[in-house]
Amino acid sequence: MNRLWLGACLEKADYVFLLPNVPILPSAPLDPSFLERPNAAILIELNGNHWRKILTIMAKLTAPDYHSWKTFRDDQLFDKVGMVFSCDQLDHYKGTVFIVGNTFRSAWPVDDRAQSMGYSHHAYVHFPYVWCPYLDYRQFPNVLIEALREHILER
Repeated sequence: MNRLWLGACLEKADYVFLLPNVPILPSAPLDPSFLERPNAAILIELNGNHWRKILTIMAKLTAPDYHSWKTFRDDQLFDKVGMVFSCDQLDHYKGTVFIVGNTFRSAWPVDDRAQSMGYSHHAYVHFPYVWCPYLDYRQFPNVLIEALREHILER
């Protein structure tokens, strides 16, 4: 189990993404403030294009204004978004949880009451949970991002 929590804390996060992969972090000693408010540019620099895509999809899903997702990703994403890497970290969380990819599906299966969204790529929503594809454009195209975002904002 990886107890790492990045970004907005349990009490402040509007959204938490449960991810299967931990990013490479700056070398030790790691400044604790980086964990609370990671720098997106540093994460992208250390982890490459793969994590740029992950952070971009997170921003597109959660930015207050869709058209400003890039600024939101670079400057504000971690004010309202947390990232965790094991299910047990969410025991007391009350906001929206994105269960990313298939890694956690056996521990956290899609609820039978969940609404299916998408056509060739799917996400399932039963608030406060969103079961979604891995955060990569091949699995999570913009059309699904936009549909899911609209559904989340209607809530």
